Amino acid sequence: MKNLKCLLIHTPRLHNKNGTITSEINYCAMGLFSLAGELVKNNFNAKIINLGIEKYLNKKFLLSNYIKENNIKLIAFSLHWNQTSYDVIETARIIKEKCPEVFITLGGYSASFFAEEILENFPFIDSIMKGEGELSIVKLAESIYENKSLKNVPNLYWRKNSKIILNKNIYVASSEDLNKFEFFNPNNMLHYKEYSKIPYILNYSENNQLTAISATQGICLGRGCLGNCIWCGGGYNSEKEVTGRTYLSYRSSRSVMSEIKNMKENYNINLFRFSFDPNPKDRKYLINLFNELAKEFKGELNVIYNMDGLPCKNFLDSFKKACTQDSRLVISPVCYNENLRKIYKSFYYTNSQLEEILDYIEKENIKTEIYFSNIPGINKEENERSKEYGEYLKNKYKCISELNNYEMIIVPASPWTKEPQKYNLGSIPKTFLDYYNINKSFDESFEKSFY
Repeated sequence: MKNLKCLLIHTPRLHNKNGTITSEINYCAMGLFSLAGELVKNNFNAKIINLGIEKYLNKKFLLSNYIKENNIKLIAFSLHWNQTSYDVIETARIIKEKCPEVFITLGGYSASFFAEEILENFPFIDSIMKGEGELSIVKLAESIYENKSLKNVPNLYWRKNSKIILNKNIYVASSEDLNKFEFFNPNNMLHYKEYSKIPYILNYSENNQLTAISATQGICLGRGCLGNCIWCGGGYNSEKEVTGRTYLSYRSSRSVMSEIKNMKENYNINLFRFSFDPNPKDRKYLINLFNELAKEFKGELNVIYNMDGLPCKNFLDSFKKACTQDSRLVISPVCYNENLRKIYKSFYYTNSQLEEILDYIEKENIKTEIYFSNIPGINKEENERSKEYGEYLKNKYKCISELNNYEMIIVPASPWTKEPQKYNLGSIPKTFLDYYNINKSFDESFEKSFY
């Protein structure tokens, strides 16, 4: 084992309402597990830590103390979701003050998109891994361990003589790479058992918050997308800009099945979340995957699957064979108005096509969740029509177990941030400091004792 200890950190977003402290964005980005796995594979000591879990279990927990006590030399903060911008930066600021010798890097989608601006405004951040980081984190750890220049670390923004540099070598994971990564190893995370039952909102003043009946885990099926939905920061054009990805990468059925089998048999994980539907015009991969899952698990797999496009009958047949009756498909038409849907959603379908497939889902008795959106920049009547149409579908189809109307939020790199006037968005966050400021809930941080 190389004598360089690494820590990968997830920082939820804190709230303080009338003295009650809660957090959201409690789920770690899936890539933290593959990053930790690659470090361990290359003989580095690496752990993942969820600050929300540690603070809930011990209100006096301080990350700075943990770093000192365990002689951590490299820490990597996940800054994937823009909602955690303030909490990540302020935690990193205090860590640098208390542990000036530790090397601090950031990674994740938001950090990647705003990398140069973050380094310009926050000198206590030593580097940022732009895009996909499995190779970067290993090369970074090796460079620090061997006291070498960072110039050969792929995808890395760093400082040389106070000048911000982006290394020219770009890394994007292939399908072959994904099959080699380890996307699940609880041994690489502190208090994984508790994390697997973390709620969407964690209340730090209430007991028994980590006692959910179902332990859940997301499953990585691949990377990339061929769509460019207006609100999404992870579409084809955005990925190309932020990570350099211009193609789809898929994990093999064998790799996915082996991972799920391990979760079920050894860690009592009983609910699996899938969210990968990058090309609805060609679902051969997904159909084949669920046919293989059906052979392996014989209809006993409990799944929630978020679909980007409208599911086809062949996929529904394979899904039903593989999954329990409690499993659910999530379909997001976005809005009632088909003309608006064609503008906002890349993988377009009509209301008639939606109802035709819901007829089939009803016949096959597959539970479904339907999501509509309150879209900023359009008139109130259109959003009301979408809500009414959702209620109509809920009343018509027994298979719809849940109907949701959610607020669309502005996220970095999404298409409508490029032309906000075109979509009547008015004033929107444009810089990292904008996101940092609007997501500041209160002056507390995870580096202060709770209660």
